[in-house]
Amino acid sequence: MHLRDVILFTTTLLAILNPISSAVLFAAMAGKFAAGVQRQMANQSAFAILVILLVCAWAGRFLLQILGISVPMLQAAGGLILLLYGIRMVTVDELKLTAAEQESAEDVPEEHWKTLAVVPLAIPGTVGAGTITTVVIQATSFRGPLDLAIITAICAGTALLMWLTFRSAAPIARQLGPIGMNIVTRVMGILVSATAFGLLGRGIGGLLPGLAR
Repeated sequence: MHLRDVILFTTTLLAILNPISSAVLFAAMAGKFAAGVQRQMANQSAFAILVILLVCAWAGRFLLQILGISVPMLQAAGGLILLLYGIRMVTVDELKLTAAEQESAEDVPEEHWKTLAVVPLAIPGTVGAGTITTVVIQATSFRGPLDLAIITAICAGTALLMWLTFRSAAPIARQLGPIGMNIVTRVMGILVSATAFGLLGRGIGGLLPGLAR
């Protein structure tokens, strides 16, 4: 995996996760709990994100082999998923959870904060279909031990960044406000959409090599 691939994978992962948006989401959902509980929720959510990313990186390729899905097929499908996700970020969706998910999350008693920290905060609030697809594609496209080690390190660094983001969620949400949040989300959506077109092009080129000539 070349340096360009590492940079592209890292920026795409961060753009999809959108730490600023995740910070606002965390502050909105965890703000009703005490400060100590919020810190524990940040720890629990970050650990869940780490586990999900590592499972996708190390087990995603074997699952694809069992299902008979090729890399070009995954790239084409992943490109479409990312494109739709990026368009959502640029146009209308301001949060990663639906109104029903947010309403159900607000009704959770405090003794169930551990469950809330994983679902829906970690998944699908932070790690959604776009993130999972991106990690699986990267791990499938680059299968060498060194490549997997790099992907693992990037996933671990991303989880650490999300932990720091959750721990500082309240100040970030106050400083940005709704307008700043919308701007960040839309810029990230443009980056995701651009990456999606690249993935889609490579996938179609692999499935229909005649078009790539």
